[in-house]
Amino acid sequence: MPATNRSTLAAFDADRVRRVVQETVSGPLYAFCEYDTESFRPLYIDDRTISMYDSREAMLEHFERIHTNVHMDFMQSKLFRNTLFPEAERVEYITTSMDFLKILRVYVGDDGLFISIDPDEPVVPIVDAIKETLEWPPNQNS
Repeated sequence: MPATNRSTLAAFDADRVRRVVQETVSGPLYAFCEYDTESFRPLYIDDRTISMYDSREAMLEHFERIHTNVHMDFMQSKLFRNTLFPEAERVEYITTSMDFLKILRVYVGDDGLFISIDPDEPVVPIVDAIKETLEWPPNQNS
């Protein structure tokens, strides 16, 4: 049985966004988490992901290692917005694709969504569905 939690971090309805993403993906949704520069909260972990770990503690320890590095996303998006492409209003998402997994990190204001999916899953429909669900913040340059 998948593990689920209610959203407590995001300034928007991340639970609603999770449901929309689950309806949008054509393949498996391995994990859906909310995060900011300080915290990381898994909202959905599927059975396949859970079975990769020896214990719940081992899984959460691995997620914590991931979050230790994911907070750098916000620094990277500020670099792109403020320094490299100052005409950009926002960095909406970053995708990392591996041979066995694709990770999509979507930014909404000061909050992020960490979504892990099949490597062949198209990203743009997921981002479009999130945009349709949420009101995107105005210019995020700071």
